[in-house]
Amino acid sequence: MSKPTITLITINYNNAGGLKRTIESVKSLKCRDFEYIVIDGASEDGSLDVLNENSNFITKIITEKDSGIYDAINKGIKLAEGSLIGLVHSGDTILPDALTGLKELHEAHPDSILYGALKTSRNGVFDSIWGWNADLLPRQMIPHLAAFVPKQVYDEYGYYDLDYKIAADYECFLRFYKKGVNFVFIDKIICDFDLNGISQRTSGAETEKEVIAIKLKYGVYKEPTKMESVKKAVKQFLSR
Repeated sequence: MSKPTITLITINYNNAGGLKRTIESVKSLKCRDFEYIVIDGASEDGSLDVLNENSNFITKIITEKDSGIYDAINKGIKLAEGSLIGLVHSGDTILPDALTGLKELHEAHPDSILYGALKTSRNGVFDSIWGWNADLLPRQMIPHLAAFVPKQVYDEYGYYDLDYKIAADYECFLRFYKKGVNFVFIDKIICDFDLNGISQRTSGAETEKEVIAIKLKYGVYKEPTKMESVKKAVKQFLSR
């Protein structure tokens, strides 16, 4: 049996309801040329029941303690047999057409990271669309769950650095960018991102601290302008 072109990875911890929604969305994908890996951090809710109910559909299931989301993602990458890897976290939903045409684009650009946009929702209600050019990586992360990374890129330039608890995805992609990895835009929305997820509940100050440290590491940090500082203050005020 030939290896799949694409590997999808879902990480989960004590989020049975979200995990069920995510798996159902993966089942609804129109393209079937993929394997599906779920990495569970030894959940104690009903997540294991959900995994057992879908064991015939999921290619590989790992249930064990880990040191956080990036450790779990790294485990999935190491297990992947596909040459192109995408993520869909527990609670988020991948859209039915997300993988359509991806194999052909990957074959045309085998060394490139393919990335699109994502839709965000809060409590099931549409919020916004996120997406921007990868050349802005020195300033900000592209939508992580809308990106597909060749496994050979991870193998050559490294996985997620566990020294970063919140922004390891940004460090990883900025590392790829600085190493000269090519990025190719996919003109489509890849997934529906749950704004109530864990990555959106972390402290803004903690996230900013890590992001600044990463920018300093790669020599791309710039002091914010007065206008940027004002916009940031307004955004923080409105989000209270």
